[in-house]
Amino acid sequence: MDQQEKAAHLERWANPHTCLARVPVRVTDVGDTGEREAVFSPPLDQDARDDLDQLIQADPCFILRLDGSAVEVRAEAHGDLGRLRPAAVLER
Repeated sequence: MDQQEKAAHLERWANPHTCLARVPVRVTDVGDTGEREAVFSPPLDQDARDDLDQLIQADPCFILRLDGSAVEVRAEAHGDLGRLRPAAVLER
């Protein structure tokens, strides 16, 4: 299996005009299931991690911008504080 890393951004918007957070990440596909792992790049300092954790606790929905596209994802902590597992939100 080829594990290709791609640069991306994880964003949190309060409304169409106000971005609360924009975090650079490296995204890697894990396994053959379509799951992805996002690693903060560069690593976040403690204050930034705490701020991001508060946003995730309030509402885990973020926008993942990758390869010119944007998809809504649920960000879940994975392993240490520097990793997230973004899962696509399915349209109903």
